[in-house]
Amino acid sequence: MLRTIADHLVDVAQNAVKAGAKNIKIEIEETDEWFSFVVEDDGPGIEDPERVFDPFFTTRDPRLRKVGLGLPFLKQAAEQTGGFVKLHTERGKGTRVEARFNLKSVDCQPVGDVAGALASLVLSGPGVNWYIIRKKNGNGYEINTIELREKGLWDPENPGFAAFLFETLEDLEKELKGGENNE
Repeated sequence: MLRTIADHLVDVAQNAVKAGAKNIKIEIEETDEWFSFVVEDDGPGIEDPERVFDPFFTTRDPRLRKVGLGLPFLKQAAEQTGGFVKLHTERGKGTRVEARFNLKSVDCQPVGDVAGALASLVLSGPGVNWYIIRKKNGNGYEINTIELREKGLWDPENPGFAAFLFETLEDLEKELKGGENNE
């Protein structure tokens, strides 16, 4: 079940990986009032975009899954906070999903574990070029797996690398949380 905003982010990005995207850009922007994310990929695009918010529609093998609940749940969760979901897709060029949540709404799900979500995504798609921009109240960080590869810092096959990535992202997220008290 998609219990946090981070779960929704993971679901959208995993859909891009499953669709065959080789480059995925994630932008996360958070303020005291809003949490927004964009997942943009260079995958094949969505064949039937007008049906993606129908919970009884999925492009997956019906023997494996009869419904596609990720995007309908995302749309419902964002809209019940006063936010939105926007989808732009072009066959053969990719898809862009943008979601915005009002953090002040009583109906807003918790943000969840952003560091864990990002680390899990990057590690689950080692062949994907990930470009992640994370900002909170004007501060932030970026991750670019192409640059990490070029610098010899990318080693997803090494179990120690996974621990390093999780710890680094957790430290970066802690810095962002600490930074909001200093403004």
